[in-house]
Amino acid sequence: MKDINKLYPALNKILKSPKGILLTLTLTSLFSSGLGVVGNYPAAASGEEEQIQSSYSSVQISQTTNQNSSYSTIQISQTTNQNSNDLPRRIENAIKRDASNRSGVPIRELQITEATAKTFSNPCIFKFGEVCTREFNPIKGWEVVVRVGDNSWTYHVSESGSQLVLDPKVSTSQSSALPKEIEDTILRDASKRSRIPTSNLKVSKAIPKTFGNPCEFKFGEICTKEYNPIKGWEAVIQVGRQSWTYHVNESGSQLVLDPKISGGLKS
Repeated sequence: MKDINKLYPALNKILKSPKGILLTLTLTSLFSSGLGVVGNYPAAASGEEEQIQSSYSSVQISQTTNQNSSYSTIQISQTTNQNSNDLPRRIENAIKRDASNRSGVPIRELQITEATAKTFSNPCIFKFGEVCTREFNPIKGWEVVVRVGDNSWTYHVSESGSQLVLDPKVSTSQSSALPKEIEDTILRDASKRSRIPTSNLKVSKAIPKTFGNPCEFKFGEICTKEYNPIKGWEAVIQVGRQSWTYHVNESGSQLVLDPKISGGLKS
């Protein structure tokens, strides 16, 4: 027993050294394999090693658990932040208001079916440009798809919500709430051209639309890919047995009749 007491300080010192850790791992492996320790004091050595092994394993497990727990928490948090597609309510409301104004569909009947957090490489791409330079001038925001009746409308919106662009290719058959003053302007123009009283004319369809540029607004058949949008409507007027198509801007200050229309009827 005295010999063991003399050996213990030396053994303890060895076990606390780097080599001691290796020894501990080796002994742990041996014990876990069911092998004994050959020496003059197997029982005592076994007891000491078991105590050391138990202490070491406990600390190791505790450290591993803490490290894994901390790592997992941080990792989950980072992943959530990077991949979060939670569209802010104020931006969702702004998109629905715009879609409602264009389509005439009540906000309560509109549904956002998809919202993807996105970084657009430059303003041209943000504005749905088809031919854009490789300039890197990023705009962070979202690509949002809104269900409007039987149609899906795609919006690009900036992170702050200050920039909101509807895909210019979007068109819908939904009847819009065409402002009465703009409707009257169109009917007056059609009446003047056809010499038919406005009371005998009728707006049969009005589609809210964003024309990609003035060329498209003016029914150009060969237009550049310039993106200089004009918001407004494509309106179809029943004039006698004909249907006349107009493009009119949002304020009603610009009104263009499809040049393919004959432009006049016999009275």
